[in-house]
Amino acid sequence: MFLVCTLGFLLGMLVPFCEAYSARIVVRINQAALDYVAQIGRTAFQNALKIQLPDLLDPKEGYFQRTSVFMLDSDIPHFNLKFIPNYGIRLSAAGHVNMTVFLTKNLHKVRVGINITADIVVTQATIGSPLVGVSLCESIPEDITVTYREDGLKELWNPIQGYIRIILPDKLCSKLLFLVEGLNIYLGTMIGLQPLGPESQISYSLTHLPTISKEHMSLNINITFYLLGKPITLPPGVSSFSLPQRVGSRNAMVNFVFPKEMLDSIYFLMQKSGSINLDITGQLNSKNNQLTTSVLGNLIPEVHRQFPKSMPITMKARINASPVPTIHRNRTSLLLNYRTEVLAISSNSAFKSLFSLDMVVELKLNIIMSGKKLQANVSFLKDIELKVTSSNVGTFDLSKVKALIISMVKKSLSDHLNALFGLGVALPTITKVSYITPEVFMYEGSIVVSCGLHIQN
Repeated sequence: MFLVCTLGFLLGMLVPFCEAYSARIVVRINQAALDYVAQIGRTAFQNALKIQLPDLLDPKEGYFQRTSVFMLDSDIPHFNLKFIPNYGIRLSAAGHVNMTVFLTKNLHKVRVGINITADIVVTQATIGSPLVGVSLCESIPEDITVTYREDGLKELWNPIQGYIRIILPDKLCSKLLFLVEGLNIYLGTMIGLQPLGPESQISYSLTHLPTISKEHMSLNINITFYLLGKPITLPPGVSSFSLPQRVGSRNAMVNFVFPKEMLDSIYFLMQKSGSINLDITGQLNSKNNQLTTSVLGNLIPEVHRQFPKSMPITMKARINASPVPTIHRNRTSLLLNYRTEVLAISSNSAFKSLFSLDMVVELKLNIIMSGKKLQANVSFLKDIELKVTSSNVGTFDLSKVKALIISMVKKSLSDHLNALFGLGVALPTITKVSYITPEVFMYEGSIVVSCGLHIQN
């Protein structure tokens, strides 16, 4: 499975995609990733070279006798992948293969030095997925030596050498071509819906071809958000994002760069889906329940007058403005504006509005990476701000009610958002590739995750 997993990751995002506005991230793949791929590719390529070659035609007694030739093992100590600026990836390999030739009843073993150079390019399939192939492959047999011989080799030595120089280059390149084209089965696994939250999904594709230098490859990856299986239209972006020259860990295999616009889009989707809304309902039979008309009536007399019998209270917090994420160096925050309606359940189980509040919540986001997902947990940066917008219980002193409201909201909202944000955002990847040893960095206007790669055999 030479390069099946990792080159698929490196190249699997190369699908052109155009849209008026869409969120995006930048993935920078460093030379360290190619070095890791080369280690795995060397073993896989050696295993792929255990094949039977076409028979050698041995002229004897006026007719041609077929002679079996096998390539049973190989040793390719030099196997490298390097970026080709503005083009792609170059593969170079050098080593030797051991061939076994059966002449009638005699056995002969031949060692052949090989040198292979190939350029790997990416195009687009008709279905919109990436399509990889080899644009150029050159294989040169070098020294040919006999490592074991029995009788009958002398008269066939020149034909064997000619056979090797004709057959072997084509076989090496065709095997390499077959392995690289086999990646196309895996490349499509990056394209597809990934769950983002309740009733919402996310998918990735490339905006344009990669920018390639000698040190790295940068990919601009488009993000499409879905709600109930349908793509949503995002609000226009306010600013363009430019990738800094150096981001994240210099020794990382991969750097993911998440601009603020991506967070804007994620929270816009959550607002649209209603997943960051919150309902809090008191239960009369629960111990120490504070969300009842009797407790609230002690603070607002009109509530006690309208509900002489204690009834449960429900708080419905609804986002009434776009969430505002902010990314500063070493800190990410999220500003949420809620319109919160406080309702009592009457004796006939109908809801009656008591009053409404504007609620401003400012949270600190602790960004982490777990598995293949970017996750967050929240904590409060400062006290929740409250402002009365309407009341059906007359004028009342908000300062007397504030402590009760905040105590009810704070834990419920924290638990709700931690569970929601803990679902995480799936990163672009392909089957069998995992991200390891992640580090998270904060820059002005962007979050960078640096990580290594692990490939399952």
